[in-house]
Amino acid sequence: MIQKLGTIIQSLHPVTPEALEAAAQQSAGIGRFIGELLLEHGDVSETVLYKALAKQFSLEFITCFHQEVNVELIRELDIKLFKSGRCLPLVGGDDILRIVSDDPFDLEMILEIESVCNMPVQTVLAAPSELKAIHSRLFDGDTVFKQASGRIFKEYEQKSHQNDESLSIDEIRERTESEPVVKLVSLIFDEAIKCRASDIHVEPYEFNAAVRFRIDGMLRQHIEVTRYMYTPLTSRIKILAGLDIAEKRVPQDGRIRYSAEGRAFDLRVSTLPTHYGEKTVIRILKHDNTLFNFSNIGMAPAQLEQLSGLIEKPQGMLFVTGPTGSGKSSTLFSCLNRIRGKAINITTIENPIEYKLEGINQVQINEKAGVTFATALRSILRQDPDVILIGEIRDGETAQIAVQSSQTGHLVFSTLHTNDAISAVTRLKDLGIPGFLISSSLIGILAQRLVRVLCTHCKKEQPMQQETSIRWKTLFGPQPLLKSFTAAGCENCQNSGYKGRIGIFELISVNENMRSMIADNAAESELRAYLKKNGFVSLMQDGLRKVEMGITSAEEVLRVVQTDG
Repeated sequence: MIQKLGTIIQSLHPVTPEALEAAAQQSAGIGRFIGELLLEHGDVSETVLYKALAKQFSLEFITCFHQEVNVELIRELDIKLFKSGRCLPLVGGDDILRIVSDDPFDLEMILEIESVCNMPVQTVLAAPSELKAIHSRLFDGDTVFKQASGRIFKEYEQKSHQNDESLSIDEIRERTESEPVVKLVSLIFDEAIKCRASDIHVEPYEFNAAVRFRIDGMLRQHIEVTRYMYTPLTSRIKILAGLDIAEKRVPQDGRIRYSAEGRAFDLRVSTLPTHYGEKTVIRILKHDNTLFNFSNIGMAPAQLEQLSGLIEKPQGMLFVTGPTGSGKSSTLFSCLNRIRGKAINITTIENPIEYKLEGINQVQINEKAGVTFATALRSILRQDPDVILIGEIRDGETAQIAVQSSQTGHLVFSTLHTNDAISAVTRLKDLGIPGFLISSSLIGILAQRLVRVLCTHCKKEQPMQQETSIRWKTLFGPQPLLKSFTAAGCENCQNSGYKGRIGIFELISVNENMRSMIADNAAESELRAYLKKNGFVSLMQDGLRKVEMGITSAEEVLRVVQTDG
């Protein structure tokens, strides 16, 4: 007969009968375990509770088991089995697999591990806090990733003896399907997703190759790959992306659909011939419409209200400007997501289609088939659109059609590569659009950048570093920041001091005075002076507001925003 948990707890730790009775009554009322309630009220410690649970179910209870974790087995089996943090394998036992867990009722986990390992499982109990701490030490860094990749390299080299350069296409294809290569590609993809990487770079050098991840806009090297492993690794990625592994002299582009952590991802693959072989870059795109929540793009409430008014207009042109990787597409899709529920026809022209949004007609550019931005835009105008998104305006023909579209009852969104918002006017003139047409069609310009967010776990308020302070005084004079924050780096941010990114913005809503100035071909300097006089918030000012709020650092804003002049 199984002993009552309350009786076992009393034998291990002094608990008053009143506390036990209160927990029992509450348990009956809300359907929670007595032990859970005693722990919550502070009557027992976590260790006492789990010792009692182990005794109740005749299980072994262990503490300080870091040295007992079977890291070799984690490497050999599918890492996904243990990444969830529900359990860890222990050393010892030839005919039975010892598993440490904090849940004696998790039969689904036990059956899953037994089916993968093809051997019976013996469960050992541990306190959740200790299991979590040891799991974090193993998985939160890149220790297991590097150890697992090293084991895969050895496994591949043991199975392969022939020089990859002398292999036929069929032999290369066969090697890409070998277990070590398949494991390595999955390991790299999973690690990149876990690290929140936006891109994976596989870069060949003379004697080896590097795998680097772009995290929060910065490239970091994660592993080195031997030249011996580089060829099958690259070929495996090309096969998954539907590319020609025999063609190594021209750039190629493809896509991979990939699932990890219960989420779907689009991996956009690009190869480029270099001196030492093909360089492969993989852009990671999430299938997650919560990314396009209009209110979460990082704007100040006043800016957000202003932008909301612009995207509700029935016609005109709205541009988002900034360099590659500044989040322009995400902002535009947040705007489309905001208005797509209305009874309107929204059509986009993109190269390539990055994000798929339900209820929107998305057109892929295909220059080989003659589908350019200009030709697609002409065809779309015959499709009765209300809102048109043009991925990018690069030439005069596309710019001309876009302006004409905005003047014939269409709301047109697009992007331009300019340093700030007002430079978009000059760029349109460079593309051959007269000032009077720009003034009559332009309703707004949004410029943006992405800055890294300070890690909330290790940031602290302190003065700017000396080098940053000198640069600050050169640009802005003696007036100091009200507050300045920095972060030292910790396990939560992989010792970078930053975790995640947020936008900084400057938004111009074109009024009648600006229309007159643009139509009269006023110089950029005149337009800037007018904006400054009327309370315009620049990229730098918005960045500094986020510095004083403790969201980012002065160093980060000065790194991202061009401050010349």
